[in-house]
Amino acid sequence: MSLRHRIAGRFPRLVIARRNISRAKVRSILAAASILIGVVAIGAIGAGGAAFKQSQLQSIQAQGATSVYVSPGADMEASHFDREDVKAIDETVGAATIVATEPGSMELITSDGTREGVSVTYIDDPRQLHEVERGGIPDNWRQSVVVSHGFAADRGVELGERLKLVSETETAAGTVETEHTYRVVAVLAESQSFGGGGLFLPIEETGDRQYSRIEVMTESTDRAEAVAEALRDRFNDRKDRLLVFELTSLVRLLKTLVNGINAFLAGLGSISLLVAGVSIANTMLMAVIKRREEIGVLRAVGYGKVDIVRILLVEAVLLGALGSAVGLAIAVAVAMVANALFLGDPFAFTQSALLYLAGAVAFGILTSLLAGAYPAWRAANERPIDALRG
Repeated sequence: MSLRHRIAGRFPRLVIARRNISRAKVRSILAAASILIGVVAIGAIGAGGAAFKQSQLQSIQAQGATSVYVSPGADMEASHFDREDVKAIDETVGAATIVATEPGSMELITSDGTREGVSVTYIDDPRQLHEVERGGIPDNWRQSVVVSHGFAADRGVELGERLKLVSETETAAGTVETEHTYRVVAVLAESQSFGGGGLFLPIEETGDRQYSRIEVMTESTDRAEAVAEALRDRFNDRKDRLLVFELTSLVRLLKTLVNGINAFLAGLGSISLLVAGVSIANTMLMAVIKRREEIGVLRAVGYGKVDIVRILLVEAVLLGALGSAVGLAIAVAVAMVANALFLGDPFAFTQSALLYLAGAVAFGILTSLLAGAYPAWRAANERPIDALRG
């Protein structure tokens, strides 16, 4: 016995449904195409939106969304942090990296003698925030300067070059200017992190080892949010001793916006599936009308109402599965293009994107099943004698 006959004997309803679909190829293709459009709309929009959201989240995290920034609050006695303050914050945040800095500004004396204002970050070790691209920072870092990638690129600064900088100090007699000469010992790698000056100097250059900002670096946005909450609970119970800032609120806002837009667009795409359901219902009703005599014969030879319902439902599901399968292939192709554009990898499917694709297929098949329910019920409840009369 051939494989075809074995399948026919084992799944007669499937064979009958497939034969009925092949009889009306044009009508069946149009019905499946309507499902295809809906699946593509939901799957492509959802997966593409998920890729866009992931790319924006990665960008925000690169800007410092996994970090918490702490500065003295309005109720803090001093306008800066000392070593004891840094130690207390370190104990509060637990397993996180703490980087204390003091921002400032100086004037750079250029080769032609003009002055240019530049931002300066006083820090214990710049390698806590950035990687070194060229050169190296001595273990006993003193009286030398580290420059950022952008500062070196914009001004053509090379390793070993000496920079003349002017600082201003307020005294009782007025403003006193002091000229400093620092040798460039390292150039940092390009970074998109939030904050940071163009020049980095040892914290000892401030003369008092005081910090006005602390960055707490964590491994995730969830951890950053937990750290920020812990700092507020300990230090800002009754007074605002710390000003705590984190970008996790921006991450939550982005997720909310993108998810809302995706849901709205996917909802529009689902309308096309509802239209597809109407198309399949119409196709099935036309099929029932044209096959009244055939259905009557099936009932006369012993097929019950449940058998007729199953045959027609299988037919509807086959139409939905055909449209969903082709639609899924197109949606995956569109999603791969979106992944390549936003994430740089066509196969970088997020869990959210896979859920959208799977949901589109499931919705397409479910729509087909529901659309075929009424025609199947109507055909099953028609009296065999009336069906045989045509």
